[in-house]
Amino acid sequence: MLKDTITVYKPTIKRKDLEYVLQSMVLDKINYGEFAKNFEKRLYERVQCFNTIVINSFQNAISITLDSLGVKEGDEVILPSFAPQVYLNTILLKKLVPVLVDLEEGYFQPSFEGIRDAITEKTKAIFLLYYFGYTYDPTPYYSLFPNIIEDITSVIGAKANNIIVGSMSKYAIADFSIKGLITTGEGAAIFCNNKKSYYITRSLLETDYSIEEYQPRYSSLMPDLNAAMGISQDETLNHRLKLREAIAKFYEEAISKSRNSIIHSKENCERFYSEFPIIVKSSLKDTIAFLKKNKIEAIRPYLYCLHHYLNLPKEDFPNTEYFYLHTLLIPIHSTLLKNEVTEITKILSCMI
Repeated sequence: MLKDTITVYKPTIKRKDLEYVLQSMVLDKINYGEFAKNFEKRLYERVQCFNTIVINSFQNAISITLDSLGVKEGDEVILPSFAPQVYLNTILLKKLVPVLVDLEEGYFQPSFEGIRDAITEKTKAIFLLYYFGYTYDPTPYYSLFPNIIEDITSVIGAKANNIIVGSMSKYAIADFSIKGLITTGEGAAIFCNNKKSYYITRSLLETDYSIEEYQPRYSSLMPDLNAAMGISQDETLNHRLKLREAIAKFYEEAISKSRNSIIHSKENCERFYSEFPIIVKSSLKDTIAFLKKNKIEAIRPYLYCLHHYLNLPKEDFPNTEYFYLHTLLIPIHSTLLKNEVTEITKILSCMI
């Protein structure tokens, strides 16, 4: 039996991370500066986009990216209903119209046909999300609409059909909260795939301009204090991903012996084990209670789907509803001890 409950999310913060932050403080580098610029450079090299801007919150990253695309009040924004609440918050605060679509059957991927059929003359942007480290080929979506924004929070640097996801659409975004592969405490990044997109976004951010160039701008750049941790996190990311993958192999073997199942990766699509979702056959409530009794936390990916908040008919989102009712996340962070992995694996194999 485990001594303490193992939580699903745990930031992987090492002494080296703190050393970078301390260096930032000693040098009085707290506001956006050289540490942030260094972090941006590392990120755009990892994703191989034109350039990257680090932002102080994920909500601001979503909002700024929409403004960069010229989205105005009353415009429609398409996104999957299986998404964090922050998307709906941002869209509604900007007085935009959220148009929700279902997932593909049997896979964590926004419905291609759903998006295609939802596009109207009022559509101004489409969000594509990558879930739990799974990738899929985004190129078919590009043919539907030019203004695609990819959320690569769980797949930063991963490839699908030999293309790094997020590198080809106009914009990609990533969340650096506790749930991200990289954490900076709070914060995010906007990835721009060409010079024009980059300079449009830069023009929306508060810097020193002459009085003739004044316009209302966002004060949203990431402070060096946060970026310093991001640099260290990026340095160790490849190693941490390998540790997570090794843990996942034990989990997958154990689950194959139980009634439950997992979603397998698509062919030629890289998988990062940023999170570990289980498709549960029995009651989620009973499964959560069983795991809790064994000191293993298990949670739904999202407390509610977005169509729940908008009171839209559940029958319009059958695949989203299936995943909502059957998906649990369990701990897979790279700081798990060997005995903890062994105990979790044992519990997974006997789940009914």
